[in-house]
Amino acid sequence: MYEVKLDAFNGPLDLLLHLIHKYEIDIYDIPMKALTEQYMQYVHAMKEVEINIASEYLVMASELLMIKSRLLLPQQETENDLEEDPREELVGRLIEYQNYKEYSLLLTELKKERELYYTKSPADLSHLEKETHWDKNQTIDLTQLIVAYQRVKNRVALNTPKAVEISKDTFTIQQATEVVAKHLEKQTSFNFFSLFNFNEPVSKVVTHFLAILEMSKAGLINIEQSNNFEDINIIRGVNYSIG
Repeated sequence: MYEVKLDAFNGPLDLLLHLIHKYEIDIYDIPMKALTEQYMQYVHAMKEVEINIASEYLVMASELLMIKSRLLLPQQETENDLEEDPREELVGRLIEYQNYKEYSLLLTELKKERELYYTKSPADLSHLEKETHWDKNQTIDLTQLIVAYQRVKNRVALNTPKAVEISKDTFTIQQATEVVAKHLEKQTSFNFFSLFNFNEPVSKVVTHFLAILEMSKAGLINIEQSNNFEDINIIRGVNYSIG
């Protein structure tokens, strides 16, 4: 048995639409004689190549012949209007099929466009979560830390010679981090201002400040201040480890 598919046509309605478009036929005023003849040529061609013709093609052929014969009969007027056009039902089916066909092409294009995207389900990263407990009493507002930084910066500026000196900055955040870590190796906490002698360049103060922010973000240290404008202490954080 063969799958019933005549060339590129999927069923008799598809074949009729092809003929209508090919011969530029007005779908609302179909010349049944010409359309039926063209349709029957395709059906006979199927027989000649010994293709098993599906019953739906033969049923449509009989419907076309019936519509054609009804159009040849003289029309009789009723009390209200002329008799119903025998082509009306066929036209409705063709328009409906044409709409479905166009929607099918649209959905196919949308499917192809969607296939260009790749989606991945969310991965379970719960095993990477680390429960941490923060003591609110051991944290200060970022504004207070900036105020402390400004105080150190101002004191450094007062003790720095006004002569302009251009030099390469070799003190890195990693080095500043190591300085803070060495202080915490000796003691569990230390005063923020003990990091400076107030004669170092401003860039070194800034580097220390950035290192402290990074360590605080990583949970290696906590920043503590008892009251506003008092000294700031650096203490070991929840993620701090020696060695």
